[in-house]
Amino acid sequence: MHVFNSLSFFHFCGILLVLLLITLNHRSRECGIFIIGIWNFIGVVLHEICHLLVGLLLFASPTGFSLFPKSDGNGKWVMGSVRFRKLNAINSLPIGLAPLLLVAVAFMVYRHWNKWFAPSLGSILGLYFVVFLLLYESLPSAQDLKVAFNWKSLFLYGLLGITVFFVWKA
Repeated sequence: MHVFNSLSFFHFCGILLVLLLITLNHRSRECGIFIIGIWNFIGVVLHEICHLLVGLLLFASPTGFSLFPKSDGNGKWVMGSVRFRKLNAINSLPIGLAPLLLVAVAFMVYRHWNKWFAPSLGSILGLYFVVFLLLYESLPSAQDLKVAFNWKSLFLYGLLGITVFFVWKA
């Protein structure tokens, strides 16, 4: 088998693609908000849809949804957002951390990719691109963490965690 037509070579190229994507992502930050918005649009859609779906499931009553960059007034840009009317101690944590669901999606894509596509250089590069996108967008933003880890949620889930620990240990 020729080395440039092997699965190992395809995965090596996939790793190089991820390094290129990381570099391009870092460089896009220097190009202005229009380029940043275009570069991140698909990921912002995925990220915000996670917040929206979990918010709907947990009855948080969404009041706004945006996929386009907006200035926060302090010289920073918000890439997308979902606003809710009924955030509380129970639903804030799962809503704030909802984009982490994309890690599970990335895992499922990785596990099943070769069932959907025949292994080739193009399909393996597609796999690495999709997994990179899902994992990169799964990271909660600073605002997501503020929503998730408010004092009421920390108290409630901390108390729940301690209770589960002692019941499990008993």
